[in-house]
Amino acid sequence: MFVLLFVVVAGCAGPVDPLPGYTRASVEEHASIVHAIVDYYTARQRAVMFGDVALLFDAYPQLAQGENLREGINLDAFFVKMMRDDRVTKVTDQLERYEPVRSYVRGNAAVGFVHGVETWHYPHGGPGSGEFFTRIDLTSDAERWVVERTDEQMMGERRPRTPNP
Repeated sequence: MFVLLFVVVAGCAGPVDPLPGYTRASVEEHASIVHAIVDYYTARQRAVMFGDVALLFDAYPQLAQGENLREGINLDAFFVKMMRDDRVTKVTDQLERYEPVRSYVRGNAAVGFVHGVETWHYPHGGPGSGEFFTRIDLTSDAERWVVERTDEQMMGERRPRTPNP
């Protein structure tokens, strides 16, 4: 009986903070984080165009570590290979197609949540597209934010919770 009561009371205590210790980024921090995210997607697009993930990993070496296809972690090598195998010539991203990028900071760490649409251009036939929701973890050196890890929502996976706006 006590255990059941504890579970019910704990469940009513409120939602668990999905990003303990993080706070909403200031306007300046947000702009800098979004800039870093745009730079990442630009480098990713270039890697697809040339069919060479090394172009991306040279700029973001941490993304070459910890690939997990099942969980959607650091899928860049898989993505570039898949696009090359499908003969995609260009990728374009509308990063804020569904909602603005949400950004949160804690010291020299930041998280950006991107909910957009990606379009794949094929040499013959029309383009294809798909919605994506990705959590992007960044760190800051003294000068800029750098993407360290990506976590793409996979089919059947629940969308990552973000703090209330």
